[in-house]
Amino acid sequence: MKKSVLFLIDALGCGGAEKSLVALLNRLDYSRLDVDLMVVRGGGMHERFVPAAVHRIPAPARRSRGRKLRDLLFSATLRLLRLLHVRRHGAEVHWTCLGPSFLPPEKEYDFAVAYQQGFPTYYVAEKVRAGKKLAWINMDLEPAGYRAGFNRPFYRRMDAICVVSDAIREKLTRTGFLDGDLPLHTVLDILDERMIRDMAAEPVGDMPQASAGLRLVSVGRMTPQKNYPLAVETARRLRDAGLDFIWYFIGTGSDYPRVSALVKDYGLSENIRMPGMRENPYPYMAGCDIYVQTSSAEGFCLTLSEAKILGKPVVSTDFPSALDQIRDGQNGLIARMTPESVAEKILLLERDPGLRRKIEQNVAAERNTTAETEIVKVNALLQ
Repeated sequence: MKKSVLFLIDALGCGGAEKSLVALLNRLDYSRLDVDLMVVRGGGMHERFVPAAVHRIPAPARRSRGRKLRDLLFSATLRLLRLLHVRRHGAEVHWTCLGPSFLPPEKEYDFAVAYQQGFPTYYVAEKVRAGKKLAWINMDLEPAGYRAGFNRPFYRRMDAICVVSDAIREKLTRTGFLDGDLPLHTVLDILDERMIRDMAAEPVGDMPQASAGLRLVSVGRMTPQKNYPLAVETARRLRDAGLDFIWYFIGTGSDYPRVSALVKDYGLSENIRMPGMRENPYPYMAGCDIYVQTSSAEGFCLTLSEAKILGKPVVSTDFPSALDQIRDGQNGLIARMTPESVAEKILLLERDPGLRRKIEQNVAAERNTTAETEIVKVNALLQ
């Protein structure tokens, strides 16, 4: 008989976890597995890539009794925390106030997989009936605002915990965020090289031609962890150094107004373009000269791998998981988390064509094997 598996994720938008889950779903053996997918907030841009063999089931339902009261509690708690300047992750507040009202799915599963921290993990831990429960951790939890004391009880109920980089695994162990005896597995985010190259070949109308100067691109949600203000400060220094460039910020999010205001205040509107979210960011990545990542924290940072698949030299800040992917001076450049350092590395690539060619050649020689190696790990977990 087929094993029944439930995957649960917040959404299927543009994030790394979402893209990785879709790639994973396209590599499962459906002659052996019967897979249900529960998406909390539907309508994401990657829903169209979910294979037909996956059964889409409704988002978690809530009890009607007391629902309005709990909604008011949630809203009032958020306002009070903001008023008192108390930092709490929204997912923790959401589950504290609304968690008791969520109904469990009717079906019992052989395996239930929370493919994200936060709500998917809380729901799988407390509501889903399953023989085995697995949780994915896709980010550096503490910088994102998650608290160890709140989250430990949920992870204790998991039979396996998968982290997307050795750096995150090491930090969770070293800091004691999770109990030391929990079974941790490193399972890298899965990428589909062919799909990325095919999508990169699609036309896009607003990328400048090569004559427009150096073309830089950064892709990702505009959240504090992505550190777009650092990119703006870097652009300011590049302009002051006399560099002719255009830098595309592909994404939107909570920091978009702040970043947009910085661009205006510094008079960088001619250098920085902010077209918002793009369902297909790969033509921008393929059309750039240098891909730049200015994050302060990442779980794995899928965009670094995607840029390398497209043969692009990368300049990245030195968050821990970047060092898992980038060998400084070989397949990219690592900068400190200062605008001076990031600008220095970009200018180095612009002014040293020999170094740039060397990095491009090394990147072209690499092959992303996650589609083969990581699916083996997942299949072993789903035994």
